[in-house]
Amino acid sequence: MKRNSMLAEERRQQLLQRVKEEGVVTTSVLAEEYEVSPMTIRNDLSELASQGHLQRIHGGAVARRWLSREPSYLEKARLHPQEKQAIGRVAASMIEEGMAVFIGNGTTTMEIIRSLPSDRHFHIFTNSLNHAAELGTRDNVELSVLGGHVRGVSLAMVGPLVHRALNGIYFDIAFLGVNGISIEYGLSIPSLEEAEVFAEVIGRSRRAVVVADHTKLEVVTHGKIADISAVRTVVTDSIPDPSMLKGLKKLGVEIRLATARGR
Repeated sequence: MKRNSMLAEERRQQLLQRVKEEGVVTTSVLAEEYEVSPMTIRNDLSELASQGHLQRIHGGAVARRWLSREPSYLEKARLHPQEKQAIGRVAASMIEEGMAVFIGNGTTTMEIIRSLPSDRHFHIFTNSLNHAAELGTRDNVELSVLGGHVRGVSLAMVGPLVHRALNGIYFDIAFLGVNGISIEYGLSIPSLEEAEVFAEVIGRSRRAVVVADHTKLEVVTHGKIADISAVRTVVTDSIPDPSMLKGLKKLGVEIRLATARGR
């Protein structure tokens, strides 16, 4: 059978296998090899992406990324520092005078704390050992620490004591760092305990904001926090691919872009 007369379903299965084996494929090369139009290949790849099999990128597609290992706080702190600083500045600008603010653990959320304006006063709650130490000397911050069991890999406090501390608390705005954002699979992190804390925080917040650099887009890990529709805003440093952007808009999720200085 000639490739140009191949049934669409058969062609798509072959395309999916190519993506799994090669990691990345381009529309132009595939169109030439299968002797079909680039539009046909784009439609094939979009259909496979809608089924959750791959991730669309400009000019082609890549294999869907699943995060199976949880990096340590120090490992994450070395990655994309300029992008995280830019995201932190944008997120910090969303905090208004007198707000009750939750800032979850993570290296990107740490940059929110470092960007907090000194001319406004806030009540900040956190479940992060690192964040508590950073905030402890701020004269304009009333600090409440949601204490519990400390996870050494992330320096987050989790467990029953955190959930008891959350009882009866409501936040004007909550900032959450995540390891994965997916239209199909939602917001996720490697720790089920941390996911439970963040899920409760979202339910206790007037506005929930996810802060994540571009490497977290279309990534999935096993600890689901919530569907993306549970949050109001995603602050990131790169425009998501068209299919993800369309999905976010359909769900009513705002995208705020942060640009690293020097770009």
